Amino acid sequence: MNLTEKKSSNKLLIHRNMEHITSLNKSIDIILTPQFYTFIREELDLKFTYQAKQIAPSLFDDYLDHTGDYQYYVYKCNNYWCFIAYDIDKIDTFLESVGIDKSYVSKIYFTQQLIGQIETPTLVDNRTMLANIDNVMTIVPKELVDDLIEYKLFDTSSLKLKGGVTMGSSLNSYISLKETIIIGGILSILGGISIFEGDRIKKSINDDNNKLTELLDENPRYASSLVRESILSKYKPIDEKERLKRDSIKDISKLLSSKNRLKILTIDKNGIKATIKTENKNLSREIEKSAKKKNFRVSTNSLNVKVEKKI
Repeated sequence: MNLTEKKSSNKLLIHRNMEHITSLNKSIDIILTPQFYTFIREELDLKFTYQAKQIAPSLFDDYLDHTGDYQYYVYKCNNYWCFIAYDIDKIDTFLESVGIDKSYVSKIYFTQQLIGQIETPTLVDNRTMLANIDNVMTIVPKELVDDLIEYKLFDTSSLKLKGGVTMGSSLNSYISLKETIIIGGILSILGGISIFEGDRIKKSINDDNNKLTELLDENPRYASSLVRESILSKYKPIDEKERLKRDSIKDISKLLSSKNRLKILTIDKNGIKATIKTENKNLSREIEKSAKKKNFRVSTNSLNVKVEKKI
């Protein structure tokens, strides 16, 4: 199969019986059939997506193979919450087996998201079809579909895709667009704090230098280099502390990702403290190791990693 011939669409349906891709030279969006994910729909009294995502692992306890490392995509569907569990490592392995380098994948979508666009059974390959059964997109053998039922071919060019999961290349993982925005927001806030502190320090030092100049003009006897250095040395520790704060904020921001979220950040005159929530113990150990390299004091409580540095 040569994707360069499909100029009208950059979307590709991924299914178990698909042909091998012989040429791929552009970015594509992939749409996964239910062969690559597990879907649950629940009526829950929740307001926010992040709340639903927190309870997602427990909802899938009886449905998933616990040897896998699953991620969860959650969205509101009418009066319900829709949960999709997927193992990105298994998806990556399959993509490689059919000739698709994941670096070409822009976004990942799920056929369940097309529930309003696929009303009739749709042919996936010569053996299977996609069918809407009780508002759940399901893969069924072609033999089970009545010959009298009219079906159509799967046409990616006519589909309108929303939501989905995007690849965070800087994090070497797949993260949702909303999580990308949240992480970017956190880093922007931390960067803003750094810029604000830098401007404040610069203004403070300039003010001090101006006061020193006025003092020397009024009292020439203070003009000796020895006395001048003594006065300036008073402000040097303040500058060093503020620089250390800024550098520590940058180091903490580098510990964050889609799976490592900033829970608490405290900055005062004595130091910086942060609590980072992780998804599993392996990530906690990685954060602990990285933080220690940056001379943070580290303590771990379950999946919460607390890092601290005195100023």
